[in-house]
Amino acid sequence: MDKQEFKRALEERLAKRLETQTFDEMTVGGSKLRFDMAMAINGYPFELPEGAVEKDYTSLLTEEEYMSGKFDDIIDEVFSVALSDT
Repeated sequence: MDKQEFKRALEERLAKRLETQTFDEMTVGGSKLRFDMAMAINGYPFELPEGAVEKDYTSLLTEEEYMSGKFDDIIDEVFSVALSDT
């Protein structure tokens, strides 16, 4: 996946999450780690919320891509914009 494609997918997923919960609820008070988990960037570590569509919780990146750091700037940017919008 290239960076622009990932950014677009992450922003779309964030917009969808924010339809049903606030950023504060989703991140448990603004936690970057909870943001990464809630967005299922590298998989969703919790039981899916009731009524959730499974494809909305599939990994956006492989473990290797996530751990490489290649996408960290995009993740940080999307998180920072969302945090500042709250």
